[in-house]
Amino acid sequence: MSNSPDLHDWKPLVEDLAERRQQALAMGGPERVARQEGMGKWTVRRRIDALFDPGTFVEFGQLADSMDPGLAAKGFMAADGCVTGVGEIDGRRVAVCAYDFTVMAGSMGAVNEHKTARMREVVLRQRIPIVWLLDSAGARIQASSGSTFAGAGALFREQVTLSGVVPQVAALMGHCAAGTAYIPALADFLPMVRSTSSMALAGRHLVKAATGEDVDELDMGGADVHTKVSGVADLAVADDAECLATVRRYLGFFPAHNQEAPPVTATDDPVDRRVEDVYDIVPTAPRRAYDVKRVVELVVDDGDFLELKPDWARNIVTGLARVGGQPVGILANQPKVLGGALDVNAADKAARFVWLCDAFGIPLVFLHDVPGFVVGTAVEK
Repeated sequence: MSNSPDLHDWKPLVEDLAERRQQALAMGGPERVARQEGMGKWTVRRRIDALFDPGTFVEFGQLADSMDPGLAAKGFMAADGCVTGVGEIDGRRVAVCAYDFTVMAGSMGAVNEHKTARMREVVLRQRIPIVWLLDSAGARIQASSGSTFAGAGALFREQVTLSGVVPQVAALMGHCAAGTAYIPALADFLPMVRSTSSMALAGRHLVKAATGEDVDELDMGGADVHTKVSGVADLAVADDAECLATVRRYLGFFPAHNQEAPPVTATDDPVDRRVEDVYDIVPTAPRRAYDVKRVVELVVDDGDFLELKPDWARNIVTGLARVGGQPVGILANQPKVLGGALDVNAADKAARFVWLCDAFGIPLVFLHDVPGFVVGTAVEK
């Protein structure tokens, strides 16, 4: 045995490893990749490349397969439909769990849930932010090796454990139902791609079978529903590129964890400059409306303001900006809507934003111009 010529021949093993890696990088194969792109969506690996600084992403569990004998006939399932790992955004480490719709519709299987559990453990232990890139049909009901989703309760429990400890971002980039629609509801920041993403308790086929209602994903849980009606989502964006750029921008305001100070950036905007133009915006007549967003843009560094939930509870404005390079949270009454008076949704919007900033040590700037609360039977109900 010791004299065997094949004993130290590593070439077959190295070639096998290279082939397995290529299979993983090929995702669901050329046809499914082409279909994904034909829907106006980027592939999971293109999304990850756009999210992180070039060359910084280190993948965890790249060679994973489903390991479910009941699905063996479907062949190799690249990364079991979920790409996980750690990369850098503006030089700071961030974890990612990105579902791959080209592999079993990005459904949640036993192996990929083990991978995401590992990432949640890494995030909590190393105190780094986590980003979910969601494009998934939810739990993998085709699984034959027991109820794989039954153990996913740990996912939601651990998201609650992470809440207020590290920033959590959930980007909706495709149609998500059930399990992967619960993830964003527990995250801090939720952008949605307007034409391709949705989230709902069930997909349209199940809704049709259960209730007889014939509805498409966008009408049931698209960006317009969740940015204008429910208020669950924070922003509607045009496409994958804008979504990922917005995620990077958002994280730039936050520390890696709640024991670290928010990152201060250099700015050429003098912190002691006067804001004389505010007199041309705010009227002396108390009953005359004006757009408080114009005031915000005058006050903050370089007029750069990331507004959150701009289309929901529009009578109050919330968002992130910088003053003297220091991240700040802005809360401003909006006289253009309901005269700036507060209602239930505005109070909820403001409270959630205050909690977020408080958790990560971001100072708050209040711009008050409020006549009080909306009154009457409608708000009491």
